[in-house]
Amino acid sequence: MRLSRLAQHPLVVVPLVAVLVTVGWQRYTDGRDDVAQAAPGANLLPAVSADGSATPGGWRVDHSLDADVSLGTAPGHVTERALRVDVPRYRSGDVTLTSPRVAVSADRTYLFKAFVSGGDPGFTLLARYSTRDGADRLVSVREYPEERLPWSTVSAAFRPDADVVAVQYVLRIASTGTLDVDGAYLVPAHDVHVDPAVPPGPNLLPNPELTASGEAVPDQWSPYREGATAAEFAVREDDRGRFLETRVTDRRTGEAKWEHAPIPVRPDQYLRFTATYRSDRPVDVRAEFLAADGRYEFADLATLPPAGEWTEVTQHLQVPTGATSGVVTLVSRAEGTAAVRGQVLTDVSRPGAPRWSRPLVSVTFDDGWESSYTHGVRLLEERGFPGTFYVNPAVIETPDFMTAAQLQALDRQGHEVALHGYEHFDLTTLSAERLDEQLWRGQEALAAAGLPTEHLAVPHGRTDAQVEWYARQHLQTLRTTETGVNTRQNLEPYRLRTFYVDQDTKPEHVAWLLEETKRTNGWLILIYHKINPMAEGGDARVVFNEAFSTQLDLVRDSGITVVPVAEAFAEVSTS
Repeated sequence: MRLSRLAQHPLVVVPLVAVLVTVGWQRYTDGRDDVAQAAPGANLLPAVSADGSATPGGWRVDHSLDADVSLGTAPGHVTERALRVDVPRYRSGDVTLTSPRVAVSADRTYLFKAFVSGGDPGFTLLARYSTRDGADRLVSVREYPEERLPWSTVSAAFRPDADVVAVQYVLRIASTGTLDVDGAYLVPAHDVHVDPAVPPGPNLLPNPELTASGEAVPDQWSPYREGATAAEFAVREDDRGRFLETRVTDRRTGEAKWEHAPIPVRPDQYLRFTATYRSDRPVDVRAEFLAADGRYEFADLATLPPAGEWTEVTQHLQVPTGATSGVVTLVSRAEGTAAVRGQVLTDVSRPGAPRWSRPLVSVTFDDGWESSYTHGVRLLEERGFPGTFYVNPAVIETPDFMTAAQLQALDRQGHEVALHGYEHFDLTTLSAERLDEQLWRGQEALAAAGLPTEHLAVPHGRTDAQVEWYARQHLQTLRTTETGVNTRQNLEPYRLRTFYVDQDTKPEHVAWLLEETKRTNGWLILIYHKINPMAEGGDARVVFNEAFSTQLDLVRDSGITVVPVAEAFAEVSTS
């Protein structure tokens, strides 16, 4: 029955579906023209070969403290040979894999991309910018967790400042494991989105130069130690100026840090914190706020990995309701030495009203699983909730997925059907031509069935500057799997924040997110996949009917309005 519908429906092209179902992505792209790669002669990085060199392709490996590491080559995923970094023993510091230095021009935009193996270890991608005066600036770009697809990509796009003359890319590791890096390329690119530079505002932190009026401790700064922690504090100086150092010599509980005098803040103020740090152990970026009623609120913004070189990091934060003053610091919670300099806190709040007029929730489903229709829709409609269903047109009418008739019924019942790519590919791994095709072809297929959309959820939550550029040509929003509540201050239409719900999601976590959404008048987007009455082969994406019902009841009891993604975006983008 489904095969006959499949052959007749405009959503699906039979030969392509047959190829996808039977042989999968890797064999489908064996010709390599569909894989992300540099055009012939365009790659500014040299090729990697199995010549036995200690620095294959000009890449090198280093470590800052106590670790064993080796660099070699292995069979590649998209090229003949991949780089292989092996860290069999790790105790402290960092391990770095660094690309060759490449000259760049300020009048061009560049894209760096490489394929990386899945599993251990997690790592951080960094960019080292060299300037005309001979200085270097190492900047953290993005952290990549241990839980990755078998082969995914790392990437970064940038347009150099006028004084930048060269760039290197660095992968920083702080654990044991083996990491393969294949097909790395750096090319000039027009089809990447780079955020415009934000004009620097005044630094809200007191005495950022760390000057002292008489004593060694800088004015308006003080050391702080809590719990069973022994720590030494120092103010040091090098050719770049003064910096603060915290050395934890013994710790059982507690923490140690340098902190500045509290600064005045206002609710919903949006702040950007930038600092340059060096550490042989992980350190936390923490914000602490004091309300008028004497209540404290704490927010751990990030855990920074060990860094053997001075590394610039940036975090954003929104001031909570009721806060009148705040402190942003780097906190040490492990034995070791951490140093920080160049701390800058600026107000990057958007003009106008600080928040939207009301909170919103969108309940979304990925992939177009039939169970989300047969079980999920009934439970939604019992509570009067509309949903948004992100689908891949290529799998419509195939086993376990929704039919075209079911999707059209969803539309008639007030639900939304949106795009998940024409096929379920990691879009960051595709050539520009295939990436673009995944978007326009998916839109055309849905429109042909009477389901036009301008909203995308990227498969696997994987996006980068090139995916974003193409999405901006076709669509109004791009939904990621980055955790968070969207607010008027942090809203990025092509990087919508979400909360991924699976079998391990606890009701109290959903309740907390709903409270946070109400507190900020934010927009919470929940992601589901399969909704089943029973377990399905250990698939963690399956949410049982009972758990789904409990979560929907929490949404109902919160009093927050539930709307599809398109309706929510139309409301928040005009307020």
